[in-house]
Amino acid sequence: MPASWLDCSEGFARREGIEDLLPLLTAFSAPYPRGGALAPPEPAFSGSFEALEAQLETSPRFEELLCADVDPAQAALFARRLMAVLASLGSSPGERLLSVGLRQRLAGILAAPPPRASRVRALADFYYSQAAQLRWQREPGGASLEELAAAARFEPLAPGLAFARLEGRTPDGPLCACVLRVDPSTVQILSLRPAGRRSLPEALAEVGGLAGVTGGFFLYSEPDIAPPAARYDPVGLLVQRGEVVVPPWLRRGALLVAGDRAEIRAVGAADCLIRVQGQELDGRQAWTRARGLVGPDLPSVAIASGQIVAVGRSLPVPLNGAVLPGEGIALGARVAVSPPSIAGVPVTEAMAGGPLLLERGQPVLRMQREDFWGTAPPVTFSQDETGDRNLLPRHAVGLAGDQLLFVAVDGRDFERSLGLTLAGTARLLAALGCSSAVNLDGGSSKRMVVRGQVVDRSSTEVQGVAAATDSVRPVHTALAFVPR
Repeated sequence: MPASWLDCSEGFARREGIEDLLPLLTAFSAPYPRGGALAPPEPAFSGSFEALEAQLETSPRFEELLCADVDPAQAALFARRLMAVLASLGSSPGERLLSVGLRQRLAGILAAPPPRASRVRALADFYYSQAAQLRWQREPGGASLEELAAAARFEPLAPGLAFARLEGRTPDGPLCACVLRVDPSTVQILSLRPAGRRSLPEALAEVGGLAGVTGGFFLYSEPDIAPPAARYDPVGLLVQRGEVVVPPWLRRGALLVAGDRAEIRAVGAADCLIRVQGQELDGRQAWTRARGLVGPDLPSVAIASGQIVAVGRSLPVPLNGAVLPGEGIALGARVAVSPPSIAGVPVTEAMAGGPLLLERGQPVLRMQREDFWGTAPPVTFSQDETGDRNLLPRHAVGLAGDQLLFVAVDGRDFERSLGLTLAGTARLLAALGCSSAVNLDGGSSKRMVVRGQVVDRSSTEVQGVAAATDSVRPVHTALAFVPR
């Protein structure tokens, strides 16, 4: 077998005593690793490592290729992130190895058929995470997540509502997180889906929210968003004032609220009553993108955006919907879905995210069981190629006794806060006393507001490389905390 660029990199790593970094280079070798194609052969290379470094050139104009998947603004953002990470890599042996890995994997992604944009975004985040950890490994020390959590001091905002900020150096690097503690028995929790392009402070002001956070996932950079679905449509269960706004076709971890009680668990179509034209459909047989692109060869209906969009056999599965067995149902018929319940009481507010991070105090990450698989949205989770090795801005909620703890972890900042993995976020919530917890939408979407002021930091751009501007996205779903 001819020598490859990996063989060349392995020789360099062994000479420099950095063999522990070699497994990182294997990430992003195969497109669609979950239920997709096998990895192609690695590019052959028989020269020196220095020659390999010299031949790899990266032009920011590669963003033009990404426009086949996403709009120009998204393509430019993903390209900026990747180039910022590349610019952060210095001349140490470890950084040189990461630079070669980043550029080689980028070339492979760009040479493969679309979609490319989501993989380029994930590639930038992955190599940012490794570069950040490598930088801070040179300065050992720091407090554990458990020690940072134990030092939290909560400031009362109103009865049943308090805020704390966690800041410090961990063994992996700096960390900054904001925490809201909410008592559902004294604070009303409202799920929001603001109309128009509102900021989170604006959305909270409309309902009298003293504090609030952004919510769950939404369609964003999936390459096949088609009507009746649209970009920014919520993904996963969304219940507002007892009405199911978005059904849980995808089984995902969710925060559920019924009266003064809250619960965190995975919820799917089987947990709801689904009716259309007087018929009851079996949610246990919902076929989503986590199972495949085409439904079963049975008389079926395809459901998207609350209506029947196709009838027949072997139907294409809607990106953000489902195919269910059913006959005699008219095209265009509206679908009614009842909310799930807590101890027999119908849920009044709910927000899905996923995956679950804690159950009975123990960490869990069961991606396939929560439908993070195949081409199910968001594809950055369903087609994750990193094995939870990314330090990212995170957003999650946990249940500690009868109290909810919302945590917003800043990230993509080399100097101030690196971010956390999902497993690290689970550890932090457990350290804060939570027995159950679920991940919510993080990254650039993460936002926490207290008394009209944003208390966390945006992470649209990679910070700490050079002076970088940043932007704040409009909110697409949110949770408001309103004193009773």
